[in-house]
Parts: sequence; C-alpha cells; structure tokens
Amino acid sequence: MKLLIVMASNPYSADFNTMIKFAKAGIKRNDKVSIFFMANGTYCLNHDKVKELADDGVKLYYCAHNAEERKINPHSFAESSSMYGLSKLIGESDKVINLS
Repeated sequence: MKLLIVMASNPYSADFNTMIKFAKAGIKRNDKVSIFFMANGTYCLNHDKVKELADDGVKLYYCAHNAEERKINPHSFAESSSMYGLSKLIGESDKVINLS
C-alpha cells in the first residue's frame, strides 16, 4: 500500500509524534511511505527523527515555497516539490493522512 502523510504542523506539536508513529507503522507493514512537509511542517525537516525516517526508506518531500518563506534550507534527504507535486502524490497514494 502507498501511504502519504501530509505534515503541516510544527515539530513541537502532538501531530509530529503522530506522524512518526504512522510512518514507523507503515514501514513495519512494508508499505511505501511518503511524507510531504508544508507550511510550518517544513520546520520538521530539521529534526533528527525525520532523518531517521529517511534512513529507514521513507520518501520525504517538501514545498519549496513554504521552506523558502521560513528560511529553511532542507537537507539533501528530502526532495523539493510544490503543491502541484503534492496533488500528484495524493493521486498516486492509496491512503492519505493529513496532519495540520
């Protein structure tokens, strides 16, 4: 199953822990897990737990415009994208979880 998590909350919210738990559960089930960071969710890209998810095979995407607005320079483990890219990811996914 292709699972997409859309993260729009900051890393200090309860949604951050929920995102980590959903992603790890998907990995255990051998799902193809992707996370798209947007709005304040782009701040999550600076968190070590997000890097660990990338190391575990989770595909990470972020809205380049949102990151630029917040002066975030994402690491190379996340792919720059856009709202158009998000719409394509949603269309390709079996399940979408929105955390905002």
